[in-house]
Amino acid sequence: MKFLFLEAKVRKKVLILSIALLTFISILSSCKRVQRDPNDITNFLKDLKNYSTDFTMDIKNDKQVVVHEGKQYYKKGQGYRVELNKDRVFLYKSDKIYVNDVKNNFKYTLDKDFDNIYRITFVEQYINMLSTNEGVKYDYKTIEGKNYQLIELIIPGGTRETDKAVMYVNTKTYLPEWIIVYDENNRERIKITYKNFQCEEIDSKLFNID
Repeated sequence: MKFLFLEAKVRKKVLILSIALLTFISILSSCKRVQRDPNDITNFLKDLKNYSTDFTMDIKNDKQVVVHEGKQYYKKGQGYRVELNKDRVFLYKSDKIYVNDVKNNFKYTLDKDFDNIYRITFVEQYINMLSTNEGVKYDYKTIEGKNYQLIELIIPGGTRETDKAVMYVNTKTYLPEWIIVYDENNRERIKITYKNFQCEEIDSKLFNID
């Protein structure tokens, strides 16, 4: 009887140790899943064929903050469309920008290099840098209970005011929510906030030049 009691006691200890070991392994596995591979998000972004989003751009200088608001569309092979409160519409195609001043019923064409404001809000511009920019850095940050992957990029051909950019991508949705542009002294100069980011099919007619 004493032997059977000891045997049962040993089996109980082995069972407890086994459960503890399995629990420990499970915790380790779950921790590894939380640490996403940076390529998961970048590959998703690279595969985007079209998107639409509302945006707010805050441009900061030593005296004031200038705010621009609008909506932008992107469709692969068609270009970009920017709407500013329905008053003006910009179509970016190849090396030209086609502007429709709806408010004043006036249309005109600009060279692509004329715009140094709205182009910097285009998410696709930063996505393209992921394949060509060797200085890409990745980090993770939690803000107000949301987890973000931070993608830092050197801006090719940037100026003293636009040296690098950091894209904040929600790790749950894989969608960008902010892009912050810094100057050469690492001071925040431009903050672009994206809302209602959609990856659904977009009507090609939106990119027609009337």
